[in-house]
Amino acid sequence: MQTLIEAEDKPLGVIESLQQGFNFLNRHLWFLIPPVLLDLFLWLSPRVTTGPLVNQLVAWFEAQQANVQDDLAQNIEVSLAFMRQLGETYSLLSLLAGLLTRIPSLMARIEFQAIPSPMGGVIALDNVQTVGILVAVLIPIGVALGSFWLTMVAFGLLHRPLFSFAFVRRWGWVWLNVNLFLLAIFLAALGMSFVMSMFAVITLMFGNAGLMLYSIASILLFGFIIWLGIGLYFVVFAVALDGVNLARAVWRSLNVVGRNAISTLGFLLLTFLLTEGFARIWSWLSIRDWGVVVSIFGHAYLGVAIVAASFLFYQSRYQHWRKIRALVMVSQSDESH
Repeated sequence: MQTLIEAEDKPLGVIESLQQGFNFLNRHLWFLIPPVLLDLFLWLSPRVTTGPLVNQLVAWFEAQQANVQDDLAQNIEVSLAFMRQLGETYSLLSLLAGLLTRIPSLMARIEFQAIPSPMGGVIALDNVQTVGILVAVLIPIGVALGSFWLTMVAFGLLHRPLFSFAFVRRWGWVWLNVNLFLLAIFLAALGMSFVMSMFAVITLMFGNAGLMLYSIASILLFGFIIWLGIGLYFVVFAVALDGVNLARAVWRSLNVVGRNAISTLGFLLLTFLLTEGFARIWSWLSIRDWGVVVSIFGHAYLGVAIVAASFLFYQSRYQHWRKIRALVMVSQSDESH
C-alpha cells in the first residue's frame, strides 16, 4: 500500500508534518494508552529516590573544594546543588519511561517529580549496590516498554499489522539498537569526562589564563554536544521505521539533518516550544489530583502527535533525497550512453 509520504512530490514541511502527526493520532487514539498507563503508574507508585546517597557524594565533593579557585568553585557549587535536587526529587522508577525511545511521560520530567503520590510514599536509597542493581534492571525494562510503543507507532504509520511476527521481530530489533545507542552515549560521555578532567588539571596549573582556556574549551564542547544531539535526533526513528542497524540509522539521521538543517531546526524548535509551553499549563493544573489526570492525558496527546510528526518528517525528507539521487543516477546513466 502506498503511503502518504510516497505519494508526495515534495517533502513535508514543518507545519505539515505536525498537522499530519495530529491527524494520524486522531485516527489512532488508542496509541495514547501506553504512555497514559505508564504515567498513572509513576504517579500512584512510591518515589524511589537516591537522596541520602547523593548527599553523601555531594558532601565529599564539597570537602574537595578547599584548593579550588573561587570562579571554578562557584560553578561546582551550582552543579552540586542540581545534583542534590535531582537526588531528592527524581524517582528511579522514571527509568521505565524508556531512555531515548521518545515515549511521552509527564511524570518522568524532573520538575514533576515533586508532585506527591496519593497512594505511595518515598523510598530513599542509600546503598550503592542497591541503586546499581535497580538501575541495571529498570533501564532495559524501560527501553523494552518504550521500544514496544515506538514500534507500534512506526507500524501504524507504515500500515503494517500490529502484534504480528514481524512486529515482535522489529520490537526486539529496536530494543537491541536503542540499548547499543545508550551504551555508545555512556562510553562517549565517560571518555569526554576523563579528557576534560585531565585537561582541567593541566590548565588550572596556569592560573587565570588556564581557567579561561578551560572555560573556552567547555563552551566549545557544549556546542559540539548540542550539534551532535541535533544530528542524531532521528536515529531511533530510523531504526523503528526502516529496520536498519545503529550505524545506518546514525548515517541516515545525519544525512536528513545535514541536508535539511534549517527545516530540522525549525521543527525541533517548534516542538520544543509546544512541549515546554504546555508543560507550564500542566504544572499549573497539577496542584489538584484531577488536574494531574488531565495533564497526563494532555501531555500524552501532544507527545504522541509530536513523535508521529517526527517519524513523518524523517521519512519524508529521507525518501525525497533517495528519489532525487535515483533521478540523478538515471540521468547520468542516460548521458553516458
